[in-house]
Amino acid sequence: MADDLSKEQLQPEHPDRKTGYERILTDPAPPWFVELYPGGDGAGFLQKLERHSVLFHQRSASQLVVSFDNIANANDLSFAREPWGWKFFRDEGWSHMGVFARTKAWYRDPEIISYFKNRAAEGFFERFEQVVFAGASMGGFGALAFSELMPGANVVAFNPQTTLDERLVPWETRYRFGQVQDWDLPFSDAAQTVKQAGRAYVFYDPFFDLDRRQVTRLQGENVVLLKTWFSNHFAAPMLRKLDILKPVMQKAMNGSLEPDEFYRMMRARRRLPMVMRAIEAQAEERHPQLVQQARRRFRVLRRAAMTEGAS
Repeated sequence: MADDLSKEQLQPEHPDRKTGYERILTDPAPPWFVELYPGGDGAGFLQKLERHSVLFHQRSASQLVVSFDNIANANDLSFAREPWGWKFFRDEGWSHMGVFARTKAWYRDPEIISYFKNRAAEGFFERFEQVVFAGASMGGFGALAFSELMPGANVVAFNPQTTLDERLVPWETRYRFGQVQDWDLPFSDAAQTVKQAGRAYVFYDPFFDLDRRQVTRLQGENVVLLKTWFSNHFAAPMLRKLDILKPVMQKAMNGSLEPDEFYRMMRARRRLPMVMRAIEAQAEERHPQLVQQARRRFRVLRRAAMTEGAS
């Protein structure tokens, strides 16, 4: 069939983008597609909306995780694109509903809101004994906001925004395109929706002021704020570098992660170069002696880590 198409028909509409057909010809099929294509072994569906797509994999009959794209994924047009956390949730055996965002609009769109409200009304989420909403940054907001549709569901959110409504957070200076969306739509303030959650685990850097101001709007006995010092807006990548992201996610998803346990695991951050650089940037001028002590301790820990890795 490809021989029947002219070169002009295969040209991308934009010089930096491939056409959908060209991507199919040149890019590898993503694992989720291999599972769900007509000859695949998986069960589920892909539903494409105007500005979002929803991918569902049926695995566990009792456990479901709903994940939301972050802003970095919104412009990804590759054929191999996967929902946030897809491989991890697959390996854990959880059923997974992943929301692809094709716009940086913070899910302020009637179509995706109606989609989730309809799913909730038909009892889709109630089919599962354990439901988790998860995401990072824009996806973290989505997880916190839409979790209201399944009261009691746990939430795992990395560096989330609680809202971009300028009436509520006039100090927020990021994400201009998100700020101009319709924040009068439902599920627009995670500080309100989080009240319906089971346990809401929120990871953030207390030294990154805008993230700190966002997450401290989240109040309640069910909210567990966990500090990832010197990670900036990249809490999940830091935990991955420390090789603790998997156990942290596993325990957070089932609601058993406790702060003391998390902070014991986080002690390993002292050997990360990114942490040392952040300490230097923030404290070099004000506390030079403490920074020198931190450098010496950092070198000792790095040498120990390299010795352990070589043994």
